[in-house]
Amino acid sequence: MKKFLNILIVVIAFSFSGCEKDDICASTTATTPRLVVDFYDKDNPDARKSLSNLKAVATGETEGVVFNESALPTSVTKYYATGNSISLPLRLNAETTEYALTLYADDTQLTNTDTISFNYTTRQIYVSRACGYKTNFRLNVEDAISRPNDGSEWINNVTIQTTNIESENETHIKIYF
Repeated sequence: MKKFLNILIVVIAFSFSGCEKDDICASTTATTPRLVVDFYDKDNPDARKSLSNLKAVATGETEGVVFNESALPTSVTKYYATGNSISLPLRLNAETTEYALTLYADDTQLTNTDTISFNYTTRQIYVSRACGYKTNFRLNVEDAISRPNDGSEWINNVTIQTTNIESENETHIKIYF
């Protein structure tokens, strides 16, 4: 009986030795950051300025960036940002992402659209087996931002605050309007 008990203990010990920790990526793990854009008053450059009904649509996309997750899925207001800061995703498979930033007077009346392009390089970073890889971005200093200038823009000026986009805890771009 003692021999049987010893064999049972050894079998149980070996069966548990093959267990691994669950491969679950914690929600607190840093992922690919979005570009953080803050808005400022062109007449008072130190003062943040709020906007309403801003829609951002990447070139080649039919739908805008969802800023208002609490809006009804069929409502166009889910694409409207209100406040003095937005976060825009950059393309992982390209070195340029272009957005049409449109201000609306209300839900349907177009006020003005400006197009802005962000030029960058990407760097893949291994996070873990459970989380995989994340991508960090580096804005190209010489031509990080480009935009057409035909005199009807609502954006007055754009400045880069940091060229390395590694987290969403800091401002990367300032837009003055």
